Amino acid sequence: MNSWLKTVLLVSLVTVPLLGAVACKPQTDVVVPGAEQPTGINASGHGEVQATPDTGFFTVGVEVSATTVEDARENAAKAADAVISAVRKNGVEDKDIKTTQFSIYPRYDYSKSGSQPQITGYTVTNMLQVKVRNLDNFSKVIDSAVKAGGNDARVQSIWFDIEDTTKLLEQAREAAMKDAKAKAEQLARLGGVGLGKPMLITETAGTNPPPLAAEKAAGGIATDTATPIQPGTGTVQVDVSVTWSIAD
Repeated sequence: MNSWLKTVLLVSLVTVPLLGAVACKPQTDVVVPGAEQPTGINASGHGEVQATPDTGFFTVGVEVSATTVEDARENAAKAADAVISAVRKNGVEDKDIKTTQFSIYPRYDYSKSGSQPQITGYTVTNMLQVKVRNLDNFSKVIDSAVKAGGNDARVQSIWFDIEDTTKLLEQAREAAMKDAKAKAEQLARLGGVGLGKPMLITETAGTNPPPLAAEKAAGGIATDTATPIQPGTGTVQVDVSVTWSIAD
């Protein structure tokens, strides 16, 4: 064996164990927190204020069936016009009346087994969302709309809202901050440190008026008894998360 080959074999025998040792060496990761990571005392707070809703909404419309598309559409248009006219006569402005659904679809007869279903007619649905700003007039608006639509009338849902929540949000926000600060002061006391100034404040706000859902129903009022409607109580709520510095 020449000297050159001996040198190559010697290097190979020496380097293989060293490579194996490096591959098996355990690894340790050191994580250094970034300088931007906030430090201090963090606490969350919740505040809510209840109030009576001052605005009502309901979805009303008509559903008409006929043997032809044109007859169904024409009859539905007349019924919908009557509903809209009744709503307007009760003080609802055009800006508070919005079409939310209009559809035309065929009706089929599936009674004959083994054969293709046959089209027997067509149904037209025209639904409106109505906003009532005077809740004292709410029942009257609904009853008039349903009466105008007759047996073609449909009511799908009713709900309430608070038009201006500015002042209510301010009250709820103040309550949420007081709640968060009380928690932070207790944490500081338990930790044996002082509570400094707020460094970061985040807020989540919302309004939860009480919904009142109505089943889809046909109209036709036989008496003069008004439909009883109760708006209930709505809730305006604010959640905050506050991080305070630690005082010396």
